[in-house]
Amino acid sequence: MRLLLVVILAATLSSSAAAQHSVLFSFDGDELTLDNGNGLVEIGLLHQDEIGVVTPGPGFFSAQPFLSLGAQWAYLGDADNDGRYADDSVDGPGDEVDALFVKASAVGPITPRDVFMSRETEDGFGPGFLDSDVFRFVGPNGALEIFVSEAQLVSAIGQAPGSDVDLDAICQASDGALYFSFSLDETVGGVTAGDGALLCIPANAITYDAQGNVSFVAASSAAIVATEADMDALVVNSGMRSSVGGTPSYTDLAALEIDPAGGTWTSPQFPGTDLPNMLFGWEGFSNDGAILSTANGGSLATINGFAMASATATTGTQIGMLPDSTGLGGLNGLALIPTQAPPFVVENYPRNLITSQPSFHQLQYSGASPGGLIAVTVNVGPGGSGSALPSQTIAPFGELFGNLLSFQVLVNIPADSAGQAVVTTILNSPALTGRNLVFQGIDLTALRLSTPAALQFL
Repeated sequence: MRLLLVVILAATLSSSAAAQHSVLFSFDGDELTLDNGNGLVEIGLLHQDEIGVVTPGPGFFSAQPFLSLGAQWAYLGDADNDGRYADDSVDGPGDEVDALFVKASAVGPITPRDVFMSRETEDGFGPGFLDSDVFRFVGPNGALEIFVSEAQLVSAIGQAPGSDVDLDAICQASDGALYFSFSLDETVGGVTAGDGALLCIPANAITYDAQGNVSFVAASSAAIVATEADMDALVVNSGMRSSVGGTPSYTDLAALEIDPAGGTWTSPQFPGTDLPNMLFGWEGFSNDGAILSTANGGSLATINGFAMASATATTGTQIGMLPDSTGLGGLNGLALIPTQAPPFVVENYPRNLITSQPSFHQLQYSGASPGGLIAVTVNVGPGGSGSALPSQTIAPFGELFGNLLSFQVLVNIPADSAGQAVVTTILNSPALTGRNLVFQGIDLTALRLSTPAALQFL
């Protein structure tokens, strides 16, 4: 095992330190963005089932929606064959996001379809899917792409085939090594790894396919490179303080990414083995949205030159979120991408599953051209159980969901100076019972389509 770990490559100390990044993240509970959607409730709310994005920089910066609940249902379709396009009113498929992942080789721009994740449960997914599969909504007809499977992770930690584990965080070094953590204590090579421990599968134990996904992992190749106590020591040494100025209580490691500032740190469990510096966070209110680094024995992370936590009071504003009287919850996922504008997103409010008529309904948009016009569009969803709504790329607009013959533009609405807009309808038609729709928008200034929002009627 020591020989395997010795070959772990250090993170590059190159110009990556000067690169600018946007941060993808999820929380362990529903939280509000710093601008609170400028009054648009759904746009301003980041569910624990969703992914947000923020680009730290000078002046005021707020997190924005990246992958919404409605888009996830549209991407997935009726995978569980229950006849519903959206299975839940206010939850996404698989419930909360457990881990976020972007390949080390990824180049921008990154779309919501490009981001991998794991989920809390298998709810809404098809047969064979496991909650610790690291997947993305590759499409275009509901297909998933698996980066690394739960079965491969089980093999890597030396547990028996079929054992159930719950992945909580994962990232990839430039040499292909994988670093990860579980949400519960797990046996790794006969040793108990706490839920706050950091594990590693070295690059020479992994075979990647032509798409850069894991095709093989050597059995029992994973090792504990930092225990929960080791990671807790990094938190203490960082000097980070919670929103009320208290000493944070480190719990389970729930967010991981390679530190773009570069550098290395030495594995506390394998002296002499250098690891790439990593960004990390954990669940629970004592985290308050903080991102720390392993650099210098534990420190406040810096992204785009801005501290991602505070030695006085970490309020969550550093990640573009709005704290309340008790601060924020903890990070439940983390990934960095090259700096880019937030995607053009539409969300259903107040729900994705309509259970009665007439029903108040809003389409809330974000990420549009400030002051521009949005064409509100609708298409008919899949007509049978077990199907997904087909999509196609229409240049230069992007991905269109549904049949061109049934595509309709309902109305044009103006976006405000923040690129946000809303249209309100009362849905009241017996013909909608048992049917489903997919809403999008066309940014008529930038000539681009929004992400979809699936709406199911019972």
